[in-house]
Amino acid sequence: MGVDGCSDSAIGTSVGPSRIHALEGDVGFRQFEKIGSARSFALRRGNRPSKLSGSRGVNKKILSAAICAILVGPFGAALAQDTGQESDAQELDRVIVTGSLIPQTELEIATPVISITAEDIKRQGFKDVYDVLRAQPLATGSVQDSQFSGGFTPGAEPISLLGLDPGFTLVLIDGRPMADYPLLYNGQSNFVDLSSVPTAMVERIDIAPGNQSAIYGSSAIAGVVNIILKKRIDGTNLNFRFGSYDEGGGESIRYQLTGGQSVGSGDLTYGVQASRQDPIFGFQRNDFDSTNDNPNSALQYGSRTFLRLSATQAIYHDPGQATCDGLGNLFNGSTIRDFRPNRGFYCGSRAEPGYTSIMNDERSLSGYVNLTVPMGDSNDFYATLLANHNKMESNSGSRFWAAGVDTGQIIFNQTSGDFETFQHIFAPEEIGGIDVNNERNTSDSYNLAAGFRGTFGESSWDYDAYYARAAYDIKNRQLWPLKAEVENFFREQFLGPQLGEYYGYPVYAPDVDAFYQALTPEQYRSFNSEIRSDSSTWTHNLNFQLTNTNLFNLPGGPVGFAAVLQAGEQSWENPTDQRVVNGLFWGLTGTQGAGKRTNEALAIEFRLPVFSMLTANVSGRYDQYHNKGVNSDSDFTYKVGLEFRPVESLLVRGNYATAFKAPDMAYVFAGDSGFFTSVTDYYRCATEEPTTPIDDCTFSGEGVFGTRRGAPDLESITATSWGGGVVWAPNANFDVSVDYYRVDIDNKVNDLSLDSLMQLEAACRLGQLDPGSPTCVDALARIGRSGPNAPVPNQVNTVLTNPINVSKEEVSGITAKLNYRWETERWGRFSLSSSYNVTLDHESQQYPDDPVLDLLNEPFFSSEFPNIGSLSVTWEKGGWTTTLYGARYGRTPNFAAQLTTAGYTAAGAEKVDAHVTFNGSVDYRFNDDVSLSFTVNNLLNEDPPHDRSWTSYPYYNGFNYNAFGRSFLVEVNWKLGGNQ
Repeated sequence: MGVDGCSDSAIGTSVGPSRIHALEGDVGFRQFEKIGSARSFALRRGNRPSKLSGSRGVNKKILSAAICAILVGPFGAALAQDTGQESDAQELDRVIVTGSLIPQTELEIATPVISITAEDIKRQGFKDVYDVLRAQPLATGSVQDSQFSGGFTPGAEPISLLGLDPGFTLVLIDGRPMADYPLLYNGQSNFVDLSSVPTAMVERIDIAPGNQSAIYGSSAIAGVVNIILKKRIDGTNLNFRFGSYDEGGGESIRYQLTGGQSVGSGDLTYGVQASRQDPIFGFQRNDFDSTNDNPNSALQYGSRTFLRLSATQAIYHDPGQATCDGLGNLFNGSTIRDFRPNRGFYCGSRAEPGYTSIMNDERSLSGYVNLTVPMGDSNDFYATLLANHNKMESNSGSRFWAAGVDTGQIIFNQTSGDFETFQHIFAPEEIGGIDVNNERNTSDSYNLAAGFRGTFGESSWDYDAYYARAAYDIKNRQLWPLKAEVENFFREQFLGPQLGEYYGYPVYAPDVDAFYQALTPEQYRSFNSEIRSDSSTWTHNLNFQLTNTNLFNLPGGPVGFAAVLQAGEQSWENPTDQRVVNGLFWGLTGTQGAGKRTNEALAIEFRLPVFSMLTANVSGRYDQYHNKGVNSDSDFTYKVGLEFRPVESLLVRGNYATAFKAPDMAYVFAGDSGFFTSVTDYYRCATEEPTTPIDDCTFSGEGVFGTRRGAPDLESITATSWGGGVVWAPNANFDVSVDYYRVDIDNKVNDLSLDSLMQLEAACRLGQLDPGSPTCVDALARIGRSGPNAPVPNQVNTVLTNPINVSKEEVSGITAKLNYRWETERWGRFSLSSSYNVTLDHESQQYPDDPVLDLLNEPFFSSEFPNIGSLSVTWEKGGWTTTLYGARYGRTPNFAAQLTTAGYTAAGAEKVDAHVTFNGSVDYRFNDDVSLSFTVNNLLNEDPPHDRSWTSYPYYNGFNYNAFGRSFLVEVNWKLGGNQ
């Protein structure tokens, strides 16, 4: 297979299909696992070149050839013969591959695996683990990441493999699960946050797409991301990086210290990373610093910072030029007397939306320790700890207040005799600065493992017994107006005392002149309170694994075997400030819940070389979950893979697997959590406007407060997948692979449809269904209405929903990889790698009777990328290394197309242009100890694709693209001690 560095020179950099990486002067066997013989174990422990070439008595050149044989995989024997190595050197040719529990020589197996090394991350311009995973062609789905400051998880960074939910990707650290992020994605589900993994400690990242539950258990439906941490470092390495953005904001600094040393007979690896990231605000980007950038010129008017509206006539009361001039200092002097077509004049600011952050302010500190201590000739004690402390601040924009929060922000003005709205958006000058309203998350996370591994005597049985624990804690703080206090303040400020009710609306005689007065920071603080919520998750397990790479022989060679016995527990706590849940804050709601569950699992895997050309992999796993105080659920999953090698240079592979995902803790244990939404009131449409079409009915968009809670009786989500492909590697400098995948999901969890619930409730009330049936009793209990004698009789006020197992989803596609390397005597060494993913089909059905949605062509429900491709070209000569990395993201639908599929009338439905970006890096090594690199991300300063129909701020699809612009990074590396 294609392997870089497999020549007469010392160890180089891998560009072959395995992408397992060995850095010159850095690694001996750091990614290799114990195989079972005392000899191979001794060589594995002697991981530094100094030991291997000294006391261990192993020639460095022979070691280089052995590693090359390993990296070449199924063609290792041929290359070993070419280099004249002894056949017993093949004892070293077994490594742990993501997607299998059995150490083996073949790095390309039945499951395709994509590997990204630490050097790839650096050379291709990625600043952290999230960036590199988000850029991978398999990560086609849209996500709410740290750009989306208005959501439930403004500091988190998830990924969506194959366009599936973020929770369908299992994220591992060294093969062990990370703890879930304590806050809920979209206020509903659990997922893993990638921002907590520091790059300084990453050796490589493996991605195995498709079902992997038979090996790893729950959640491995879209695939597995396995982040491999460094186990061996030679000497001490210092790294300093600083960067900034072309258009301002986002300055960053990062310090890294990593090293390794012998501790008695053992080895210690350690690392520390400290970083700072400044925020970027919308007003720092010319393309969306104000509403003047709205692609629809008819919408280029300012935010209504001071607004008085006649609700009956839908027109604004003109405050006059002098009044707005008196407020002109607000929002950095941008408040003016503005005009909205068909509505009128008001005091507003076109710069107001730009006070939202699109990049968070972050400070983080991470530490890593890995210790290995020999316990005799063939056993080890090992322990590893990765810890991260992070402080994040995000700004979701300005707070606002409007009179009549419980009556649709409408009051009755006794003085004018009209129903009116008074609205005030608070400017930074009023609240005391741009950062006063920042949401602040302080998080602490860690991943810990400790255990013993080795060989039972002189047998071929290896074991690995360990305890692992991962935890994630978040302290969330934000300032928000209290409902009663802000209402009382504005009553005193200008509304005056309430004078009763008129048709259910509060009656006031407001002092309009007093309304148009800016507040002082002290006044603003008087009706605010800090929301304090401390949330946490943890997971821990005991794991015992047996492996035997020579269980018995088949015609094709020795049979490999692995078995895993696992027992663990998982916890989630999200105790939101009870005042939020009780509705005491103005216009704000939140999520809450807590629960624990235990799990046990048994997994077995066989690797069966049926004959010289055909190898089968068979694995099965049984998992059982006990949700404490609720219910239990269990699943058996299996996987069958075939590897056919008709000639040394060709691999034909295929696999079929089943998978499952235990219901998210939040789906099971969520308490009453609120949200705001709108519904169609089919009952009032039928009784009060029976001849009016539903779309034109007055009650087709009723605003309501919703309550959501978990469902204790949920069952596991199940899935099947199959795929196949070809890998061709005619020589050590070239390889190419193409693979097909398909994933079918059943029993997917989705929230109960509110539209279906409203239709069902109407049928029960109208007598079309028996009101006394269990179905109707449940539906009627979920819809809260005002009484028959209320000012607005039978008005929907509240709705109640919960998750259910009814949905289906399927996705299929093709992935391809190519690696090519060539050397010239005059011009140096070149290498090229590319990857591509195209989604052929992605369909979803929420309810059994619903139509099947084509998510690639009905974009209201998804704006995922239909295809993503990447290309990396590297040139090396002398001390110079230069890399150009490019990525192309396929065409996605514009916003008008999304509105069209939602049933609205929208002209101009089409697709936006493909998005192409380039990163470039130049690295110069002054000597064996010091190097300097310069990186430019988004080399051509490409903006997100222009979409004239995307008329909501910030005027681009922030779930697919970012608008940070071009950035520059300068990095210095300095090595102290160790071997060169």
